[in-house]
Amino acid sequence: MDSVPFSCCNPSSPRPCIQMQITNNSAHYSYNYQTDELNIWVKGCREVLLSYYTGIMATNGAAATLYFLIQASVLVSIRLLQTSMDKITGAEDVETDSEGFLLEKGLGETINSGLEKTKALFKSSTGEAGGGEAAAS
Repeated sequence: MDSVPFSCCNPSSPRPCIQMQITNNSAHYSYNYQTDELNIWVKGCREVLLSYYTGIMATNGAAATLYFLIQASVLVSIRLLQTSMDKITGAEDVETDSEGFLLEKGLGETINSGLEKTKALFKSSTGEAGGGEAAAS
């Protein structure tokens, strides 16, 4: 193999990238591939690219996780604020203490009621779609 892809070139090398005819000394000015330090990565190209993109993905993954955690904390805080404000009886009682909560019922009851609402929604949309097709026929 006498050539490498451009992505294997070391961008910090002072010499232009020699990627074609690497072992041909006469093809390049003042070049000896056996004694000169090549401007190609010493590690394999695959390892360099893999480490580069792994660093980028690790940074992006950490940023996405941090963003998700911040959004979750904002969501929980807003839900607590909403439920505590719902407990206030009048506009004159804004200085009173009230309790906020995340779920009105227990976790299991909340999940079951959500599933029932979803099933009812799909049943009603299926009935409407079926009725519309029958009316069109």
